[in-house]
Amino acid sequence: MTNPLMISILEYLRKQNSSCSLIDLVNLCEHDFLSLILKDVDPQIVIFQKNFFVMNALYQIQRDIQKEGFSLTIFPLEIGMIPNHIGAENTLTTRDTDLASYYLDWSNLNNITIEEVETLFSSFWQRYSAVDKVNAALTTLGIDQEVDWFEIRQAYQKKIITNHPDKGGCADDFIETRKAYEILRFSYRGT
Repeated sequence: MTNPLMISILEYLRKQNSSCSLIDLVNLCEHDFLSLILKDVDPQIVIFQKNFFVMNALYQIQRDIQKEGFSLTIFPLEIGMIPNHIGAENTLTTRDTDLASYYLDWSNLNNITIEEVETLFSSFWQRYSAVDKVNAALTTLGIDQEVDWFEIRQAYQKKIITNHPDKGGCADDFIETRKAYEILRFSYRGT
């Protein structure tokens, strides 16, 4: 099913000279939600459905514009369209693929309970608060921003061995290394 919000969101993204946020797009589509979301629905479900419609549109756009030589980055506070570099590979991460699968499955729009929505919101806020800590965690492990999960695990394993108290390392450094790994595991893998 084609999302009716795609046209206005795509037009908005193409006019942007910088990234926008999910809130910007929800506000952009506020009038459209009147015809898309049923009345007398729990407010938590309404928030979820607004988010779902926008994210569904974004992932449909992301999939479609790759064929046109563009990439769409989708993060809650940073959504933006950029031209692909010549010869660039598809750079979607596992996170992107998993989220795209969820949001492109229309059955997830209405087959959700208030309890499931509350769990999703809680998970989002945990991830959101972890985003601030990701850069510090990467620095603790001595790695750059542009890494994948395999590189994070390698850096962690190398650093944890040198910091382990049984190997002559400092207990505080060991704890900081483990904490950095947990932040990155949650941020990159969602587990």
